[in-house]
Amino acid sequence: MEKKQQCLTEFVRYGLGKSRICRVPRNVDWHELMALAEKQGVAAIVLDGINRCYENGISVDMDFQTKMDWIGLVHQIEIRYGQNEKAMRQLAAFYYQHGIRMMVLKGWGLSLNYPIPNHRPSGDIDIYLFGEQERADKLIHDELGIEVDNSHHHHTVFCFHGESVENHYDFLNVHVRKSNLQMEKMLKILANKNYTEEGDAILPSVEFNAVHLLRHCAAHFASVKMTVRQVLDWAFFIEKHGMEIEWEKYIAYLKEVGMYRFYNVLGLFCIRELGFDAALFHGLYDDGLYGRFRAEILSPEFKDKENGKLLHSLSVKPRRWWHNRWKNRLCYPDSPWSEFAYGLWAKILKPSHFIQ
Repeated sequence: MEKKQQCLTEFVRYGLGKSRICRVPRNVDWHELMALAEKQGVAAIVLDGINRCYENGISVDMDFQTKMDWIGLVHQIEIRYGQNEKAMRQLAAFYYQHGIRMMVLKGWGLSLNYPIPNHRPSGDIDIYLFGEQERADKLIHDELGIEVDNSHHHHTVFCFHGESVENHYDFLNVHVRKSNLQMEKMLKILANKNYTEEGDAILPSVEFNAVHLLRHCAAHFASVKMTVRQVLDWAFFIEKHGMEIEWEKYIAYLKEVGMYRFYNVLGLFCIRELGFDAALFHGLYDDGLYGRFRAEILSPEFKDKENGKLLHSLSVKPRRWWHNRWKNRLCYPDSPWSEFAYGLWAKILKPSHFIQ
C-alpha cells in the first residue's frame, strides 16, 4: 500500500477516536492526501484527525495555505450538508401535505450514525414513496413545474431546490441481475415494517438497512469502486444498531443470497483499517481475499475511465466487466455471464442508464 493510503487510514482512525496514537509519516504530500481524502469521501474526517494531532502535540508539517484550503473544503461539505437536509425536509413536507409518505434511503439517515453528521459528504436525495411514485412525480411536475427524468431503470430523477432527487419505485435494479429480484421482494416487505418517523420524513428499519445498505455497498464495489466513506456508512450503522440485529438469522440469510463473503471482508476492513471494535461484527474469518479487497478500496486496480467518447466508452465497459469478475463472484451468486446478459438487456431497455 502506498504511503498516502496508509496516511489516510491513520488519520481516519485518529479523527474518529478509534486509535489512541497517530503515526504521522515524514514528507507527506499534503495536497495529494487532501485530494485522496476528498475522492474517498473522508476529507472532513481526515482533517479531524489532523486537528486532533495539533491538539495533542503531535507534529504535523503541513503548510498554512494547504491547511486553509482544507478547512475551506470541509466548510463547503458542512454547508452542502445543511442545504441537502433542508431540501429533503421541504420535499417531505410537500409530499406529506398531499398524503404521501416519504422514506429517505441511505444518505442523510446514515449520517446520523456518525459522531459529526455533517462531516459525511452529501449526495443525491434517495427516496421511496410506498407505491405513490407516479402520482408524486405528477405533483412535482404539475404543481412545482419541475421536469422529471424517467430514463432510469428503478427510479426517476428531478432537481428540487438545487438537490438531485432519485425517486425509487424499486430499491434494486431488477433488470441488471437475476438475484436482485429475490432480494427486492424482501426489501419491499421490510420497508413497511418498523420504520421510524423523523418529522415529515420516514427512516427505514434496522432490518431494512442491514440488507439494503450491504447490497448497495456490494453493487458499488462490484461495478466500479467503493469508497472509504461507504465503508464507514456500514461500520457506523453496525456500531449504532448492531445490537438490534438477529445475527444468527441475518448471517444465514447472507449465505443464502450469496453475500456472506462480501460481508466478511467488509467487516475485516472496518476492524483492521478503520479501528472499529471486532466484537461488533459476527462470524468473520479471513479466506485469503482480504488483501485484494483492501487494495481495491484504497487504490482500485482498474484505473481506465470513460472520457465521454463513444469508442473509448465501448472499450472501457467490457474491459472493466472482465476485470471485475472476481468482485462479482465475491458479491453475488449470479454467474458472470448471466450478469453480462442481464446487464446488456438493461442497457438496451434504458440506454442512458446503467446502474447496478
